[in-house]
Amino acid sequence: MTDRAKDLLEEIQVAIHQDGLVGRGDEFLGKAQHLVDATLTSGDFFLPPDPFKGDAREGETDPDLYYTMFWRMFDKTPASMIQGFAIPLRRLLAKRLFKQCGDGVIFHHNVLFSQGKNISLGNGVLVNRNSMLDDRGPIEVGPYTMIAAGVTIETHTHPFDDFKRPIAYAGRGFLPVTIGANSVIGYNAVLTAGSSVGYRAIVGANSVVTSHIPDYTVAGGVPAKPIKEILPSEGDPVREALAADPDWRDPRLPE
Repeated sequence: MTDRAKDLLEEIQVAIHQDGLVGRGDEFLGKAQHLVDATLTSGDFFLPPDPFKGDAREGETDPDLYYTMFWRMFDKTPASMIQGFAIPLRRLLAKRLFKQCGDGVIFHHNVLFSQGKNISLGNGVLVNRNSMLDDRGPIEVGPYTMIAAGVTIETHTHPFDDFKRPIAYAGRGFLPVTIGANSVIGYNAVLTAGSSVGYRAIVGANSVVTSHIPDYTVAGGVPAKPIKEILPSEGDPVREALAADPDWRDPRLPE
């Protein structure tokens, strides 16, 4: 924490204690904005100690946090709703932040992620608004997959069998999440750590995926279970094209 941030917290603490915050909200919010301005100017971002890391409580630095915060702050501006500008901008940032970001990837507003460096997205992936990609562990999404609004993908777990300490302070475990190509993850669905979705699978809205959803399968429920198969009757040209070239570009893929 910077000295300026520490001083402002102490000032607000005194104001709250003395019931002096009322009527001064604009003043303190203005000072908070100065903190943001100073950070954007200096480029110095520091992660606070992580309370969920068990005994490891040291502070961390993140060289990409500046870009992450720029993305988040941009999404709070009216310009974030101008899709012809905002979508290409987010794509540029993702190519800088993510482990892999394919061509033509579309991010709508308020997509959150933990770090970015553990996310791999194939060509043509669409991530809709208000989705959360918890990439403390690896997340891999195959090409041309659609992730609907409000989807949560979690890659971390908390051990619950250590009765010597609170669960929240017992550390974390990490498991990857993989989603195959040409799939759909429905509105508000949740994929838990270690789960996976196959090729051209459809996960229904509000479902919770806790294991594996096979190829060509519609699944739904809590936990998600297979409902039916949708198999191609005359071959699958998209799958054949991706098998021949994992970087295959659909002619309608945005630049």
